[in-house]
Amino acid sequence: MEKIRLLVPPSDTARDSERWYEFAIYLSKLSGISISPVVSTTAEEYRDQLPNADLVYSAPEQVPKLIREHRFTPLMQPIELFEEVAIVSGPSASQSNLKGINGEPLGGIQGSFANRLGLTTLTQKQIHPSSMEYRKSWLQLLKAVQQGELPYALLSKNFIDQLSELSLTSVNLLARSNLRKAFPLLMYAASLKPQAAELRKVLQGMTDDPKAQPILEKLNNQGWQKPSEQSIISMVKILRGK
Repeated sequence: MEKIRLLVPPSDTARDSERWYEFAIYLSKLSGISISPVVSTTAEEYRDQLPNADLVYSAPEQVPKLIREHRFTPLMQPIELFEEVAIVSGPSASQSNLKGINGEPLGGIQGSFANRLGLTTLTQKQIHPSSMEYRKSWLQLLKAVQQGELPYALLSKNFIDQLSELSLTSVNLLARSNLRKAFPLLMYAASLKPQAAELRKVLQGMTDDPKAQPILEKLNNQGWQKPSEQSIISMVKILRGK
């Protein structure tokens, strides 16, 4: 049987990418569908792999394109897991507060939800960076702040939450949003439609399965639920700036 390819974005592979292999093994065993993870480390690598993916764990900003251009369908969303922005400073920052960003370079990941939300938050506070400097991955962005290349940056909360305290050495958290409107989605390609119901059943059952609990904990996930159409529409509107 041909393996189903599960594509994972770079924001969820910063630490312990093996957890996605454990998740795939569990899902394969209980659904009878052979699933193999494809772990990406950069945004470019993630985009290149999309045409060959059957299942995609999608960051919020990728959802509209996956639906519109690649005809993916939402399968499940993690329970109580939302994407937010973490605004941070590093050793080269003149001030360890949000006002210090005014007139200074600010780092981010172009097109990401964290980038959009962070800039909106700063604009509302009448704080304007002198320029935006982008990196190709969250890890590259974090290192740029730690090494003094960038004084401030907009980071993904989900990325930050994967890291240990040691990994965040010399980084100061200035602010963190709590919008609770944007979330990652597990989505499936049209070719996987016949197996979608079985996959959804297995994913919903993970919450009550003691064997699944360590896997969910490593994914920073309380379980899976079917997303409402309205919640996805609301998220897409935010991503489009509406």
